[in-house]
Amino acid sequence: MARIVVAFICLIALGFGLIRVGAGTVLMAQAAGIIDVVAFNEPITDINRFMGEKNDQAIVPLNAVSYLGVIAFMGVSLVLGAVGSWRRKIWGYGVLALYLATHAALFVNFQTINPKINILIAGIVMYFTLIIANSFRRSS
Repeated sequence: MARIVVAFICLIALGFGLIRVGAGTVLMAQAAGIIDVVAFNEPITDINRFMGEKNDQAIVPLNAVSYLGVIAFMGVSLVLGAVGSWRRKIWGYGVLALYLATHAALFVNFQTINPKINILIAGIVMYFTLIIANSFRRSS
């Protein structure tokens, strides 16, 4: 059972990480003017609007490119953390903790709470569940 729980959590982290890497890098390329895809204009406009509203109170003001870079970094952290945790490597947990800390840091930086806090809370619950389940997992 522990193996199934670990696999489920690692697959969620891997999938969510790949989405963050993909969306973050593509939207970052759009925001930087490297690509120009009409479908990406609205998300970039929304991000720029959010940055405009929140940067006055932000600890570290970010533009769309840097914000999306953070999103992509978080995705890489999730992917590497999922792989490491599946393999029961201590660094995997550390990289997942880095993702959680980065996610929390965005809330602190912009001094705002929004519905995305639920993703962070779910991530924290899954993180500790993963550690516990992996401790019960038998060696292959």
